[in-house]
Amino acid sequence: MKKILAIVVLVTSFSAMADSSTGCGLGSLIWKENTIISALFRSTTNHSFSSQLFGITSGTSGCSQHSLVKRDMAPVYYAEANKEELKIDMARGEGEYLTTFAEALGCPSNLKKQFSNETQKNFSKIFPTSNTTPLEMLNSVKAVIKENSSLQGQCTYASI
Repeated sequence: MKKILAIVVLVTSFSAMADSSTGCGLGSLIWKENTIISALFRSTTNHSFSSQLFGITSGTSGCSQHSLVKRDMAPVYYAEANKEELKIDMARGEGEYLTTFAEALGCPSNLKKQFSNETQKNFSKIFPTSNTTPLEMLNSVKAVIKENSSLQGQCTYASI
């Protein structure tokens, strides 16, 4: 009986020390108290359902999205927030929004002008209708980049 009690105390002590690592996920949404037992249940729930991993990747379940995931999503967020301005800049073949979009797609500085020229040249592919969504526009821009031998290997987020 003493051995079992010692194991329980040891396990709960470790989970209490690791309490900050159970700060998000399904477990943290269910077991809100800040006690040793709650920490054990949070940790067990998170590990059983992999909810903390999913939460960190998606930014849900009380978790902050991991910086690597946020960085990969930068072109998507930028396209959604600036679709109309990008449409104008692409039609003109230049502009601040288009230059920043090239950066979000990981295009090096020396290829930003070429990126702008390609988006202008392929404007009708990128915006085939007036109802083109930001995500459709982004996917079309990535396809344009992949078709261009100079941009293809240089714009790092175009392959995502």
